[in-house]
Amino acid sequence: METMKNDKKLRGQGFLLLIADINTEALIESGIDPENARKISLQAADSVRKAFGGTSVYLPRLFSLEVSKKHWEIFNNFDGTNTFELAKKYDLSIRQIEKILKRCRTEERQKRTREAKPA
Repeated sequence: METMKNDKKLRGQGFLLLIADINTEALIESGIDPENARKISLQAADSVRKAFGGTSVYLPRLFSLEVSKKHWEIFNNFDGTNTFELAKKYDLSIRQIEKILKRCRTEERQKRTREAKPA
């Protein structure tokens, strides 16, 4: 599997199998038995295929899910007037808060657009 992770040109089925392999390992480490872990992981990879199949998806290297979670927390706590308070609470500049809010608004708008398209 390490070879697959290092192959930057990984495409299609190979990419989906890599997603399943990574998920399987994580689930087994979390205590789920290997058979169920593999089944769940293949279902998750198939969900990724259904959601993004035929499209080009960019996966940023330096952006963790924890950062994303924090950004959405900031977005959800924004009331339209509390930029300064959020900057202080999260130890960020006002400009950083504004960028986070803009990025979250854009993602939310894109999500609504995707959901509105008929399947």
